[in-house]
Amino acid sequence: MKKIDIFVCSEAEMRACANWQDAFNAFPVTGITLPGELDFVSLGQLLTQSAASALRPATMHGRELYVFTDAIARAIGGMAADELSDIAVAWSKTAPWAGSDINPFDLAGFLLELQSAWHQSVTPDKALFAWIDA
Repeated sequence: MKKIDIFVCSEAEMRACANWQDAFNAFPVTGITLPGELDFVSLGQLLTQSAASALRPATMHGRELYVFTDAIARAIGGMAADELSDIAVAWSKTAPWAGSDINPFDLAGFLLELQSAWHQSVTPDKALFAWIDA
């Protein structure tokens, strides 16, 4: 199992945090536990209709931190709730969920919470940062 917290902030704001607790206290955050490795490929494809990479490493020393592509962030921020629910159902049938008993409604809740966090942040150059729990 891989626990991931997703923060909404700018790169400069994330760099200013000394640790996870600082980020948790400062920025909108939501979390998800993946059944295996860090895998958002299928979600990225469903959100953007592209096979492009969903994440890239964020080069911040001492942190297992990634940033989602702008296309994914814009898609999450701009979709209607019913569209995100449909994405969640489709996502539940792909990797990393294949063979698990994931409830699509749980994934829909995660995506809607992520969208809410996106809208809570007023930072103009915000991004979605995935921080892997140690």
